[in-house]
Amino acid sequence: MTSNSGPSDIIKIRAHHLLCMQGYQGYGYNQDFEHNMEKIIEYLDSNPNFPLEVVTDADIICQKCPHLENGYCNRSSSIAIVEMDLKVLEKLGLVAGEKKPVQKIFFEVESLSCNDLYDICHDCSWKVKCLLYMSKVEKKLAISR
Repeated sequence: MTSNSGPSDIIKIRAHHLLCMQGYQGYGYNQDFEHNMEKIIEYLDSNPNFPLEVVTDADIICQKCPHLENGYCNRSSSIAIVEMDLKVLEKLGLVAGEKKPVQKIFFEVESLSCNDLYDICHDCSWKVKCLLYMSKVEKKLAISR
């Protein structure tokens, strides 16, 4: 797992991808993207002390995204995606470029509230497939109805 991980073997992960990895169910843009995501999740699960650098631009997950062009997202919603990254950083008390072990970052992600997830993910097109979003936000919305 050295692609886009830099000379010190630190994997760069977009802030919002920290949430995506927690709720991932095997869906993606194409098979290459899905395989890459599964490989990354498996690696990080097996290496809880591996350092991650939290970023707000293209990361190792983006490498297999069909929307990545010359290192940048070509989607019309790319500004909204960066805004999601910034919200994640704010809610986790992190700054872009910060490095922490996988297990510490994922522990912090687990502490996000239903309101935090709604604030970050409510416009995401993947929320209907996301176990993290559905388990916290959809459950709360169902109870409040």
